[in-house]
Amino acid sequence: MLKILRDNLKYLSWILWLVIGIFIAFVFVDFGGGLSGGSGGRAAAATVGDREISYRDFEREYRRLENQYRQAFGEQFTPELANQLKLPLQALERLVDQKLLLGEAERLGLAASDREVQEAILEIPGLKDSAGNFVGHDTYERFLRMNGLNSREFEDSVREELMIGKLQAIVSASVDISDAAVEKSYREQAERASIRFLQLPASRFQAEVGSLTTADLQTYFDAHREELRLPEQRVVDYLLVDSVKLRASMNFEPGELDRYYREHVADFSTPEQVRARHILLKVDDKRSAMQAERELANVKQRLDQGADFAQLAGEISEDPGSKARGGDLGYFARGRMIKEFEEAAFGAEPNTVVGPVKTSFGFHLIQVLDKRAGGERPYAEVEAQVRAKLAAERADGEAERRANELAAKIDKEKLTTEEQWKALADGETVQFLTTPAFGKDDVVPGIGRGSAFASSAFALEDGKVSPPVKTPRGMAILRVKEVKAPRLPELSDVEAKVRAAVSRERMIDRTMIELGRGRTEIAAGKTLDQVAQSFGLEPRASGEFGANGTVPGLGAAPEVIQAALKLAPGQIGGPVRTPSGAVLFEVTDRRSFDPTAFAAEKAATRASLERSEVNRLLGALLDQKKRAEKVNYDRPLLEQFGLLGEGAGKAS
Repeated sequence: MLKILRDNLKYLSWILWLVIGIFIAFVFVDFGGGLSGGSGGRAAAATVGDREISYRDFEREYRRLENQYRQAFGEQFTPELANQLKLPLQALERLVDQKLLLGEAERLGLAASDREVQEAILEIPGLKDSAGNFVGHDTYERFLRMNGLNSREFEDSVREELMIGKLQAIVSASVDISDAAVEKSYREQAERASIRFLQLPASRFQAEVGSLTTADLQTYFDAHREELRLPEQRVVDYLLVDSVKLRASMNFEPGELDRYYREHVADFSTPEQVRARHILLKVDDKRSAMQAERELANVKQRLDQGADFAQLAGEISEDPGSKARGGDLGYFARGRMIKEFEEAAFGAEPNTVVGPVKTSFGFHLIQVLDKRAGGERPYAEVEAQVRAKLAAERADGEAERRANELAAKIDKEKLTTEEQWKALADGETVQFLTTPAFGKDDVVPGIGRGSAFASSAFALEDGKVSPPVKTPRGMAILRVKEVKAPRLPELSDVEAKVRAAVSRERMIDRTMIELGRGRTEIAAGKTLDQVAQSFGLEPRASGEFGANGTVPGLGAAPEVIQAALKLAPGQIGGPVRTPSGAVLFEVTDRRSFDPTAFAAEKAATRASLERSEVNRLLGALLDQKKRAEKVNYDRPLLEQFGLLGEGAGKAS
């Protein structure tokens, strides 16, 4: 069965790990460290139905993920990246998925025999001697102890892996991809186009929209009312301990700011910085590494002969982020750029050009414009920053303290009415506020979008009070005042949104008319460049794109892609409506479907589709199981890693 697991692991690499991977991961685990600060007597990091995920399992999976990403990213793996990746949440979710799949395997009556477990274990390097025989019980036990395991828990984990592998094999066997689906998928990947396009922004005609009448708004509203359906909304009362006002009231003893500066002098230092320009040539299926390096060597010769670096960067660089600025990257410190680029830039003197430099992006020529030495900044220069930083720290701490006191008072005295909450406000640092109705993904006035505030509001049960929640303005304590069920709106509910939509439609209509005129002029003999010039614009080259991608320089534009893939080089397409205006374009290159190439790639394309379908089916199964099973996460653990409100299920 281990072979089935290995053969099919490619279908579900994000859920399963090989038994050998367990051993590799355990080498890097610090079992005495206590990643989660110790369980503090808590039984489990999470529970899935009646199954528990122990803190030890969580710690192992966390360390395994951390090591996996560290190997993948190398020196680019930083604490900031780890935080962005939310590794603790990934670890918890993977373990939950495993428990859910194991439960489904048991429900289907799948099991792994002792013999299958033994055979799987014997596949692990190090457990056979040179003759292929088992190394013996004592060596086996010693090997497990070295990796922080005992034979019982290890063999149980192998058994569970095999059971999940059998479940996966059943799902894989149910997948049947038709020849038509294989060809469609291949076409979407193989058929490519490149264009030069002219994008006319709708905002250019904003002043020409004119005033909108109630009838204009009503007509649009009637036609789009279902699209404007409102999700569940909540109105929330909250007490805000305003850290901004607390900050303004902070006073400091003589010498306190200077002492803080000396204790945190590194925070007020500036790192060494370099300002540089670059020219990037990418390596892809149209240009080999050797060709890119040779082309840049020729560019460097032109620079040595007096050519302007910024002008050449604007003409030939393939970095869309800096091309329009003549390749200028501004000032940057160490750690901002990829390693090879950074070493070359910091190792060069100002007003010199280095390269070609190879990175994962391609080959670069780098012109160093200036350098700034790092070092400590004197107190007199940063006194205002020191004061602001210390005041912010003090104010945040004071806001949290006061909010906790308020929450305790509300709980102890059972303060539940609006009048009682208003009485807790002092009108200064503690304010009583009420939000307008908002959806979970809406902007909350004064708070923002996608905040812990909104997550907490939608997690609250009727009559309950939230713990203090951090917001951009301070600490807030929430209670739900009203829940509005999903509903069709009245015009008054969405008037601002409707007004903006009608204005946008009218502006886009105007761009379509103007570019339609431009296409007529091209048909009469003008070029795309001449039409662009009449609008005060320049055509832009897209680079290559396919049916399921985006248009480089234009973004998501499915109508443009669809139109371009139906045309031959030299043909004009559009105008095509986009969310921000309209586009007129000329096809510059086109790759069509090649039956011979498809025949050679058909099997690989089918396998890729099968993997995607198995992943989809297993993902759907997991979604269904998560809705049916009771999944709870240990609240203190989520709080420790700042994961409350991240969608990790119910915290207990």
